[in-house]
Amino acid sequence: MRGKTFEMSSLITIFVALMNNLSAFLIGIATAFFAIFALHILCWRPRRTRFQTVLGVIMAIWAVWSAKDLVFTFPDMYRDDVLWWILMIDGWSALTYTVFIFEVVMPGWTTWKRLALLALPFLLFTVAFAIWPRIEVVYAYAGFLWFYAWAIVIVGYIKMKRYLHYVRREYSNIDQIDVTWLKPVFLFAIVGQLAWLFTSLYASVVVDIVYYVSVIVLWLVVLQYSWNFRPITVVNTEGAASLSKSTSPIAQGSLERVVEDQQLYLRPDLTLQELAQSLGTNRTYVSNYISQVMGQTFYDYINQLRIERSTLPLINEHPEYTFEFVARQSGFISMSTFRRAFKKITGQTPSQYVAMREQ
Repeated sequence: MRGKTFEMSSLITIFVALMNNLSAFLIGIATAFFAIFALHILCWRPRRTRFQTVLGVIMAIWAVWSAKDLVFTFPDMYRDDVLWWILMIDGWSALTYTVFIFEVVMPGWTTWKRLALLALPFLLFTVAFAIWPRIEVVYAYAGFLWFYAWAIVIVGYIKMKRYLHYVRREYSNIDQIDVTWLKPVFLFAIVGQLAWLFTSLYASVVVDIVYYVSVIVLWLVVLQYSWNFRPITVVNTEGAASLSKSTSPIAQGSLERVVEDQQLYLRPDLTLQELAQSLGTNRTYVSNYISQVMGQTFYDYINQLRIERSTLPLINEHPEYTFEFVARQSGFISMSTFRRAFKKITGQTPSQYVAMREQ
């Protein structure tokens, strides 16, 4: 009986040691992951934008945070006093999410003054805990992080919707300025942050492993979609104040005639401003006409013309053409946008459409 007990105890000891080693390994992987991307963006990427610089700084901050956890990766790290301090320090990571989200939907938002104001409550909680290291301060801090995370997600989501509305109203090509990818990132980030908050209060090796895997996956998704992202500043063009006295409302059908006669929809980077100039009118009149008279966004209207006036005739008359060639000839820059627009207009993918015609 004692032999079996000894064997079970040995197995548990080995398992715990393996989990500790795996946890330390993942922390090392995360540190290297963030450090490599930070170095690539900040040191080796030529002609980086402001947004890319902000992203690189965030990667560098996360590399330091991950390296910090390597110092605490030892058998006694799961003492309450150590875990509480880790929670107080890691809570500051919420600022990186805030800066990232707001720089996506409001480029140029981050200033030293705003950062100082945002960091103030984090600093006050950290100082309070240093003076009075009690669980009551930890719980108050956790509650603050809970409400802070939700506030950022709600405000960020509202700003994202406004941004999406703006780019679809102003641009026909939104491949590098689209922020639709933020929707799953929002969900992933809020679930991950709340899970982190729970696991920080009730930490274990297994939970830490799950946390670091999820963090790496989250930032991989973010990097994939934001690598070539070019944020656009949302300009308020609504209202009568923006209308020029030298222009007049658009006559029924005149916009459609100009766009189709001049084949403006074939311009890959056609903007609302360029269309307004071609019509000799104000962009606000054009925007109001497309949305109120035609019931569409500028983005959807132009892509519909590309599919109906160019893509479908090319596919029907020249089945030997590749979809990539047809997409380029129709004014599309990316195949993903081409396929989405094609399916929205025809209800089929390009391959399905061709297969149906061949039957």
